[in-house]
Amino acid sequence: MRIALLSSLILATLCTSQAQASSDDFCAPTWKLYSHRLDGCSNLPFLSPGNDSRINLRLLMADQGSLALVPRALTKDDLSLGFGPVPFPTYRLRPLDPADEHDGDSAKASLSPAATELNSRLQALGISRDNQKTAGDNFIEGEGSRCRSNSDASALAFVAQLDNPQLSPADRQALAQARIKLLGACSWEANPLTDLLPANLASAPARDLASYLQASVQFYDGHFDDATRGFTSLKDNALPWLAETATYMLARTALNQAQQSALDEWGTVNLKLVDKSALQQAGAGFDAYLKTYPQGLYAVSAKGLIRRVHWLQGDTRTLADDYGQQLTRRSDNSDDKRQDDLVAEIDYKLLDNPDADIRVPLLLAVRDLMDMRKDPSSRLTREALTQHKALFSEQPALYDYLQAAFILFVEQQPATALKQLPTQIPAQLDYLAFSQQTLRGLAMQAQQDWKGATQLWLQLLPLAKQPLQREQLELALAYTYERSGQLAKVFAADSPIESAQVRAILLRHVASPELLRQQARQADSLEERNTAYFVLLYKSLTRGRYAAFTEDLHSVNQGLDTSQGKGVLSNDNIGNYLGYIYADGPSLQVFNWNGQGEAGESANYTCPGIAETAATLQKNPKSPSGLLCLAEFIRLNNFDQMPLDTKPEADRLGGTPDQFPGSTYSRLDSYQQVIDNPKASRDERAFALYRGIYCYASSGNNRCGGKGVEPDVRKAWFRQLKTKLGDTQWAQSLRYYW
Repeated sequence: MRIALLSSLILATLCTSQAQASSDDFCAPTWKLYSHRLDGCSNLPFLSPGNDSRINLRLLMADQGSLALVPRALTKDDLSLGFGPVPFPTYRLRPLDPADEHDGDSAKASLSPAATELNSRLQALGISRDNQKTAGDNFIEGEGSRCRSNSDASALAFVAQLDNPQLSPADRQALAQARIKLLGACSWEANPLTDLLPANLASAPARDLASYLQASVQFYDGHFDDATRGFTSLKDNALPWLAETATYMLARTALNQAQQSALDEWGTVNLKLVDKSALQQAGAGFDAYLKTYPQGLYAVSAKGLIRRVHWLQGDTRTLADDYGQQLTRRSDNSDDKRQDDLVAEIDYKLLDNPDADIRVPLLLAVRDLMDMRKDPSSRLTREALTQHKALFSEQPALYDYLQAAFILFVEQQPATALKQLPTQIPAQLDYLAFSQQTLRGLAMQAQQDWKGATQLWLQLLPLAKQPLQREQLELALAYTYERSGQLAKVFAADSPIESAQVRAILLRHVASPELLRQQARQADSLEERNTAYFVLLYKSLTRGRYAAFTEDLHSVNQGLDTSQGKGVLSNDNIGNYLGYIYADGPSLQVFNWNGQGEAGESANYTCPGIAETAATLQKNPKSPSGLLCLAEFIRLNNFDQMPLDTKPEADRLGGTPDQFPGSTYSRLDSYQQVIDNPKASRDERAFALYRGIYCYASSGNNRCGGKGVEPDVRKAWFRQLKTKLGDTQWAQSLRYYW
């Protein structure tokens, strides 16, 4: 049968770790709990220096009820990247953007409540909007601009004021049409702008509303002096909405005027270039607005913009206090966009500033954890941490945790860290209590107290009720069982370890033939049975256990894979379980190979099926034809970079020595054995030379595994092929060496 080449193979062991707390670039998980380096790909639900700072802040906010912690469901892309529930990338704790729920299908997207009501009011006035896109919607998430407020919501607020008996029907329609036309942009030329604004309005309220539109246009257009004059003329207006909105917009105009010279073309702020006088006016303006309208329409926005004033002033102490007040706002809604935006704002404007003066315990705890990281070198010292103690007077348990974390991650004294942590396990585990117990377990593991760590993880399992806690404990327990030589307990019938990804990692990197055979025949899930069978067959074949391969292949074909029926190899895709990411990966069907090569290849080598090839190698492990056909099986299935042959680092799950006998296979070794074998036929030696040289096409890098050979050796191979074996099809097919 024809074997399809696999494409886009990326090993699951590769991982791009971010250098910044707010980076969400492509990455894959690191399967371990202990980390004192930032890895935003591999966050865990306990307070760790290795977590993204936003994750640690969310955990603390979840404990005090200011932002519920509800992870997104795993997607197909998450699974393709090798993720399970934990570790998790930073984005999995952000609320899902409603636009993303439709997978880009705009036909399924619904209008916002503001847009729906706006359209209804416009229809009542005889105005059709024609699905116009608003200027405020033309920004990516996180991009700041004053034009964001030129939106359906702000247009609705204006149109709602037209329901006024002092306005004539003609005035209402003219003003509404003008506001809707203004939604499409945030900058205008003078003449088009004149055409947009209504004229010849009958009443004073209508003319005042038109003046507001003109001042708004000047604000969006960046003509702040003109906008200030316009809003000033309206701040004492008889219309309550107009007076309140003008008062708010005066402060907002001053704020934009203060920062206009400090923004570069990318929107980055240079605090040294801020207009201090305008900034002071902005702060006074927002204070005045909140004093007059403490529960006003723009109170939440004004408070947020006051934070921006403090940030532009470089007053990090007051800014931290501002955030501290916001963090006391309770919310049980995981989709609370304001609190989620607050997390991002705190991270960017405060936590990312190493010189920030932070006195708020929750924020200082997050900053201290960041400063415990080894890379870059830790800025937190024992003396500095001691000085922070007074700030945690109302949260002593949090300070004690920071001390223990410092001792474990920075000073690396696990025995001392244990003395700092509570031994009593509470009846309920919030994230701080869970972090305390996790740190205890990590300290035990650091001392190789595997028995103590195992007992602790098992004690915690029934208490793990908060999101992601149980999944972390499963990883911790599996890691402990692996390190203590008790791998079989992970796969015991009563094992609490259910994570498919955790179990698959151990099957592919550590499991013995006996354990693989056990799971191949009795695992609960089809994917795990197929994974175990694949690993068993692949490693037996490539590590010289040909008799075992033949026996296990026979078992599969006799129907011991009960899910598939007698005599049928599974065709289910198990690429993710074998360690492939962003690639389909192979199925068990590859072991039905009948020896045929790729259609259209000019230099095919005739082989029997893989079962006959294994039988040949069982009789003679040095058989040239057997070695060449085994190499063809590997080549045609693109197994040169098989994830099963890439061992995790020693401190990661699956990092202990492989209990499967034998060493990793490489095609280049097979070719070299045939080249050096005087008993090999001319065709066998010619094909080995041809394929051995081709291992380096066309970059000059070895794609076939093994130690590799120098260019001089490849040059000698090429000469040998072209001279002594020049009449073979392999010599005639090869034109270069690399």
